[in-house]
Amino acid sequence: MAALTAALPAQELPRLTWHQRLLRLLPWHRRLALLACLGVFSWAGSGMLHPLMGYLQPRPQTMAAPQQVVPLDHLRSPAQVLSAATIERVQALRLLVLAGEPYYQARLPGEPLPRYWHARSGQASDVAAAHAEHLARHYLGSDEPLSYVDSVERFTSEYAFINRLLPVARVDTQRDDRLRVYVDLFHDRLGTLVDQRKAWFSAFFQTLHSFRWLDAAGPLRPLLMVLLLASILSATLFGITLFVARRRARSFSRRLHGWWGLGLAAATLSFASSGAWHLLHKQMAEPWPVAYAPSFDVARLDKAPNAEWLLQGETLFGLSLLELDGKPVWRAQGQQFGMMPSLHYLDADGRELDIDAARRHARQRLDHYAAGLGLGEMQSLELQSQFDHEYGFVFKRLPVFKATYTDVRHTALYVDPLDGALASRVQDADRREGWIFAYLHKWEFLAGLGNGYKHLLLGLVALAHVLLALVGLSLLRRRVR
Repeated sequence: MAALTAALPAQELPRLTWHQRLLRLLPWHRRLALLACLGVFSWAGSGMLHPLMGYLQPRPQTMAAPQQVVPLDHLRSPAQVLSAATIERVQALRLLVLAGEPYYQARLPGEPLPRYWHARSGQASDVAAAHAEHLARHYLGSDEPLSYVDSVERFTSEYAFINRLLPVARVDTQRDDRLRVYVDLFHDRLGTLVDQRKAWFSAFFQTLHSFRWLDAAGPLRPLLMVLLLASILSATLFGITLFVARRRARSFSRRLHGWWGLGLAAATLSFASSGAWHLLHKQMAEPWPVAYAPSFDVARLDKAPNAEWLLQGETLFGLSLLELDGKPVWRAQGQQFGMMPSLHYLDADGRELDIDAARRHARQRLDHYAAGLGLGEMQSLELQSQFDHEYGFVFKRLPVFKATYTDVRHTALYVDPLDGALASRVQDADRREGWIFAYLHKWEFLAGLGNGYKHLLLGLVALAHVLLALVGLSLLRRRVR
């Protein structure tokens, strides 16, 4: 019997065609698509809101900081004023005008709010709230009732990292939309405007698009986001493969799903791949160097600012203290002959410094950050007064000094001349990621159509992804039933 069985020819299994081999991916496409739907509903759904958020953003009346003439008659020196308050050192100091009166504004270590002294009487004045409300009225362009609320020392869902400036003061209006104004008291800059509608949209967008609800979970947040992005990419690639392998779907709904998915495949791969790169790039970014924090000996500031410190025909708008060559110097900003902007530097006694003082100050602050980053020799230093593709509007501060270096990553550092803060650090990896994100995620190649048409098209593509996911879920539900 065994001999007879051995004599029979072995039965050969039928060989699978390449179409059949590819169709074996169908179960994986369905499983991954279920997971991918979570990402599609979160990112495409919130992505449709992004253009709307831009249109609904409250607009200030002006973006320029207020300019008021600073009187220089009968002023006391900073040493006289601050020593009487038993203050020996300050981190920043400037002379400004509030309600027509001159004040010294000082930044003290560990205090988020500035402190003020009347520059003539030397009396301490609690005018931080009045200062914040004055700035809010300036940017709103109105004299409406306002109320100072508090100092904001960290970024929140309402005052997000994109606003950059910290600390800031929050001022509330009494409007029906509960408009809030965030202002930087140390440099009179506008942080942002937020009404109730924008606050709701921002919280919703950050919850769905950035998964901020998982912030407390540490590495779980980026891990989940990478998993969802990988599922979107894999499900899309498997879907393309199945479309090629299956000559004709059995029903109109499946054919519609296939052609719809194929039409959106390039956009899906574009959004998901650039989003994954953006996420991983942020996770792997090196920490910034320790911020430069000057400390000035109050006793050295024993000369009171006076009219002799001015240039010929100059009207003074601001006087702030900086550190140059290890010494305190004054940065004077104003206008000459009523038409020409003026900027010059003086030593603690009011003597005019050389014309290169501004560049030396920037170079010394940049040397501090370059040392912390272990950069090589500075290659170039230039003043930048406009945003561009590398230093974009998101960085807020202008003008800035830009320095390039000879390291292998071709690092560029941007420093704010107002306070010596590092405004941005850009390396080759940042440039690549920025280009990819701009053109594959934000579709900047459509900028020639105008923002309105670009945002409309992006919104329609995002809506198409949501509808495609719903069709896919409907087909899966039918199969299960």
